[in-house]
Amino acid sequence: MNPVESAIAERQFRRRPSAYLRPTSPSDQKFMGFMISAASASRNDRVLDLACGTGAATLAFAQRCAGAVGVDVLTEPLKRARLAALEHGIANASFVLSEVERLSFVDHFFDGALCRFSFHHFVHPEKVFAEMTRVVRPGGWILIADMTAPEEPEECALHNEMERLCDPTHGRALTVSEFERMFAEAGFELAMKVARDSRISVDDWISFGGTTPENAARLRAMAEAAVARGTPSRFQREGDSIKVTHSSVTFVIEKTA
Repeated sequence: MNPVESAIAERQFRRRPSAYLRPTSPSDQKFMGFMISAASASRNDRVLDLACGTGAATLAFAQRCAGAVGVDVLTEPLKRARLAALEHGIANASFVLSEVERLSFVDHFFDGALCRFSFHHFVHPEKVFAEMTRVVRPGGWILIADMTAPEEPEECALHNEMERLCDPTHGRALTVSEFERMFAEAGFELAMKVARDSRISVDDWISFGGTTPENAARLRAMAEAAVARGTPSRFQREGDSIKVTHSSVTFVIEKTA
């Protein structure tokens, strides 16, 4: 994120801090274990956790690896992350306030890097990915887990329009093919790809996004219209409510050179 994007994120954090500071749930903990296993993170690895938030993944990898560094653009979540490290006696985790497009680490400093459900917030995801590739050594690994958009251009545009109405920090969700092309062009090989769908009610989605009343009304109308069209859609009526499906993919890629 650049300074303008960071300011947007800061305003969103102040508006709804509970979404950023919520406790780690059992499903979150399970996903941390999956990421550590999927990355084949070793005891000797130094790991970067990009857009780390309150540091749950940073701390999980630190307990498995030689050390982990969490980076984020927001001050308050990093304070919580440092406090959590102290409370759990995890001395090999550190946290850095930084723009994600310009990291302060030297080339090849890390053995691996991860970014968990944040790429759709980046206005320039290719620049963020370039920084991740720069700081990871040859032979190292990168794990990226994020929501994905439909491949069909019109559905992709609608997906991102609605996500931005729900959450102003949403930049653009990439398609699976865009992720894979970005990886290949940087000289990475795909080691693992795991897709997952999750479904929640439109009301819960809007509540979590913390959108304005005006945008909430627009989103409900757009969801109703999507159901009425009857074409394949991520919006489906179930009883008295409409459910929205979010697709995500976890990629593990390896740096060949």
